[in-house]
Amino acid sequence: MVNLEPVPFAVGDVVRLRKPHPCGGFDWMVVRLGADIGLKCQCCGRRVLLPRRDLERRLRQFVERGATPERESPDDGSSAARAGGEAGG
Repeated sequence: MVNLEPVPFAVGDVVRLRKPHPCGGFDWMVVRLGADIGLKCQCCGRRVLLPRRDLERRLRQFVERGATPERESPDDGSSAARAGGEAGG
């Protein structure tokens, strides 16, 4: 049995699944992370919850990746924090 790392999902990711939703859409936006992952159909707006394992099996590709602290450059957050700190003090 192969032990693979879990796929790193983030809120805001747009994923394409293997089978279409009954409305005809393939693309879903990740709206919630936890034991179950919340998805919103990009075609009709329907929301569903899928266990992470099921989503990893159904995943075909990432269409768009949402922003996470690891994916953003360090200058984005730190310069805004410094500017806010100087203005307030």
